[in-house]
Amino acid sequence: MKKYTIFLIVLISPLLSLVAQDKVLEKSGKQPAWLNNLEKDFIIASGNGLTIQEAQEKALTVVREQIVGSVAVNVKTKTESSQAESITNKTVASFLEKFSSQTSTESSKVPFLQGISLSKVESFYWVKQQRKDKSIYYTYHIRYPFPKVELAQLVFEFKLRDEQLTKDLQDLLAQLETVSSVEQIEKNIGELSVLSDYFMDGRKSQAELGITSYKAMIPSLELAEVANTVGELTYCLRLGTRVITTAKKPVMKSECARITSNNNGVVKYDYSNCYEDPENNILIKYRFGNTDVQKKFYFDISENKASIFVNEPFHLTASANGESLIDASMLDMTVVSKYAAAFTIEKVTLEFPGSSPVIIENIGQGFSGKGNHGLKLQINTSIPKDATSTRNKTLPLLSGYIQYKSDNTGEVKTYRIYNHSYTTNW
Repeated sequence: MKKYTIFLIVLISPLLSLVAQDKVLEKSGKQPAWLNNLEKDFIIASGNGLTIQEAQEKALTVVREQIVGSVAVNVKTKTESSQAESITNKTVASFLEKFSSQTSTESSKVPFLQGISLSKVESFYWVKQQRKDKSIYYTYHIRYPFPKVELAQLVFEFKLRDEQLTKDLQDLLAQLETVSSVEQIEKNIGELSVLSDYFMDGRKSQAELGITSYKAMIPSLELAEVANTVGELTYCLRLGTRVITTAKKPVMKSECARITSNNNGVVKYDYSNCYEDPENNILIKYRFGNTDVQKKFYFDISENKASIFVNEPFHLTASANGESLIDASMLDMTVVSKYAAAFTIEKVTLEFPGSSPVIIENIGQGFSGKGNHGLKLQINTSIPKDATSTRNKTLPLLSGYIQYKSDNTGEVKTYRIYNHSYTTNW
């Protein structure tokens, strides 16, 4: 690559045509020789104002403009001389050229401009003058040191910072596909807003598009059910198929349940005051800025309950028929479950009038689901024929018990059979 000699852009304060016509009221001293000359490694600048402080600041603004312009020319020259011209360098030059015309309002965005101050001025000269209309103004001239080595350092610092900010922008945009928390979304919006204020080229549009994309995520969040058993709910925030976390605590409400804890999306609650109502629910609501993300999670308090009854006749069929006794038989019965919860039949006791109870133990037959469930049991206990037969009986009835256990809670319950109709084949 060819080497280029870098020339500083210096500003020579023009002699105003009105100077000769305006009356000089006061001046800082003898007019210096540098005022009307080009001087290597210095910027000669001037500014006018109604006060000397205003004139000073305007002169410093001119210095800032000249420094930015020098960096812009240098970066642009290097860019054009490079065989592998990069878009990043183009945007840097474009940014600097635009920046040089907005220095007075935008200087805080570039760190190296913040160090420009009157304390670094090598020499100064000011004049207080009066126009024909009697108005007073000041003209402030400064001789500001700006050697080549400082220009090279500023170019290096600016390019280094600009490249880092460009990388930051690219990283933030890439995180659109991986962001995993509401806090990260909000943080990225804030960082992109800073970059949007900083950039003045095509990267500004990229940053603004990123802000729009991140902001659209919040209204797209939804609450999803992970697991739901009575007394405990597990939920998550979801963005499409992606789980999104948050440190913010939701508002939780229920008409009957009392929330006892909420730990990382696992909600435990007491439902002892709830009736069996299909509308029982827990409302979970998050507030993110001006957006509400909420959902009702319904629960069924009968989910773990086990309750059975019988309403159809029992049928007994002899399988070993003796002279006065039924030595073996089969009991065919229908058990009705009030709820969908799983349960296990453990023991059945049949009481026939005028006969000893028939006990069937260690059954271990399990069922689940609401409604009718058929149960067939082998009876190996001898049953007296005459006492149990339904022949010549108008309305044969038996009593007894069904012992069963809830599979969910382990609770053992007993259903009382009382005057229940039955049939026999003997």
